[in-house]
Amino acid sequence: MNVLVTSSRMPFALDEIRKLGRADHRVYAADTFYSAPGSHSRYVSDRFEVTPPESSVKRYIAEIDDLVRRWEIDLIVPCFEEVFYLARHRARLPARGRLFAAEFPLLARLHHKASFHALARQLGLRTPATTVVSDVEHLVEALERTPRYVARPAWSRGGIEVLANAGPLAGLIAVDDCEPTPARPWVVQEYVDGIDLCTFSVARHGHLVAHCTYVHPKEIEHTGGIVFESVVDRQALAWARRLVEATGYHGQISLDFRRGRDGLVVLECNPRPTAGVHLMPQWMLIEGILGHGDGVPMVVPAGVRRLYASALVRDALLHPRQLRSDLAYLFSDAADIYAEAGDRLPALFQVLSYGQVLSYRLRHHGPERSMTKLMAAYFEGIRWNGEPL
Repeated sequence: MNVLVTSSRMPFALDEIRKLGRADHRVYAADTFYSAPGSHSRYVSDRFEVTPPESSVKRYIAEIDDLVRRWEIDLIVPCFEEVFYLARHRARLPARGRLFAAEFPLLARLHHKASFHALARQLGLRTPATTVVSDVEHLVEALERTPRYVARPAWSRGGIEVLANAGPLAGLIAVDDCEPTPARPWVVQEYVDGIDLCTFSVARHGHLVAHCTYVHPKEIEHTGGIVFESVVDRQALAWARRLVEATGYHGQISLDFRRGRDGLVVLECNPRPTAGVHLMPQWMLIEGILGHGDGVPMVVPAGVRRLYASALVRDALLHPRQLRSDLAYLFSDAADIYAEAGDRLPALFQVLSYGQVLSYRLRHHGPERSMTKLMAAYFEGIRWNGEPL
């Protein structure tokens, strides 16, 4: 099968490229810049630079259309928020290039933090109290009514633009730095204490077929995991399955939870792959994407561990107090995600791709921390913040 993986800069895209390639599928990779690490895997038959969909949806779709026709692509596997652009314009793509994604209205509903919470509550899933605000005045009022809060844009990702007075991200930005508008509203949520728990699932036409629940025992500046370990949590699996079955979801989907004293709470949904891909064995991922998906869900067992070695090194250099724990993980038996034996070139291009970060920093100045800017730079060009498509 000829498979096109998009947003090949993402580490989970690299992982999927390798797993598809090792399973003897012909894999093509596309992203908006040359140094995207996944594009340089040995398992890529050819790589392509495309227009950032944020810049020109029309041109991006036309270029994907051309790739599908020219290389006889059978399946498109989106790995970040370009999924929204592709799903919205699915009818403009060749019929032979099936898009492994749900329909656009459902994707948008899950991506928007307030509409997702409303859906989750309808399905009986516990969520934090949530208020939607579209201007600074109402933001301040909502904050005053919420003793311990976390607020962020309703369309957001990766711990960017987080206003909080509780938890590890408290005080990072001020209310004056927040600009909710009717076009880009914010959500104010009750802060939930507990342990972060994440899931990644593959669904086919309303059947959850492959699933991983995981924790990240090591984070970098409290914005994202850099060490990942699978766990088994029957309630998280049951909630993910309930969501998939109730919506008829098709494609890759990820959920963020927090487990506290009062039990499990679902925080947000990313209708795309996340780091759980790294923990899912090749056979399970391939069967999930290409299989039939009408039986009992395949579940990753507890104890599988992977890591981002370069992020651990960065953390040790910037935060000497973390040196001991960073080294302990670096010299553990957990495999690095980028520098895989026999396919080490993506690790080099991971470093080269930091040119994107430097370019972003030259063009954007603000109160964000260095890690926040790094993530914002890495997402640039392939985000969707609710704009008309």
